[in-house]
Amino acid sequence: MHTGIVRKIDELGRIVLPKELRKSLNINSGDDFQISIDENKIILEKYSKLESFEDKINNIINCFISVTNYKIYFVINNKIINSNEIIRENINKLIQERKVYISDKIIKNQISDNIIEEGRMVIYPIVLNSDLLGSLILISNDNINNIITNSKILNNIIKSIANK
Repeated sequence: MHTGIVRKIDELGRIVLPKELRKSLNINSGDDFQISIDENKIILEKYSKLESFEDKINNIINCFISVTNYKIYFVINNKIINSNEIIRENINKLIQERKVYISDKIIKNQISDNIIEEGRMVIYPIVLNSDLLGSLILISNDNINNIITNSKILNNIIKSIANK
């Protein structure tokens, strides 16, 4: 894909990515990138520590689902892992705030264009050393305090995996 955009490198070796490009690729300030070379091309790819532990994290999430019967979605870089669904912009904005979001009313929650879940919802960002690694979305009709507690436990387990 060629966009035809030309940018100069400044004296420190930096290039500014256009706002439209950052918005369309969900690139936010502070995001980590992996830089690689393919022949004469420089390739920038969003990097997530958690992606290398994806199978282990999914196994843990599946254990939580079997015990709690919650709907649990694991999100990295605005994609729901295991489905490649893109989360809705309003959900992404909540995640980018890096704060726990709690909705204690039982309502229909539209997570992506194709995923709608009814229940109380907790969005728990996974932040390690001030880096936003991903997020957990838990939805259930359970007591909101139980959902929050399970969110914290799951978040702490995932952070301990990422911190190894």
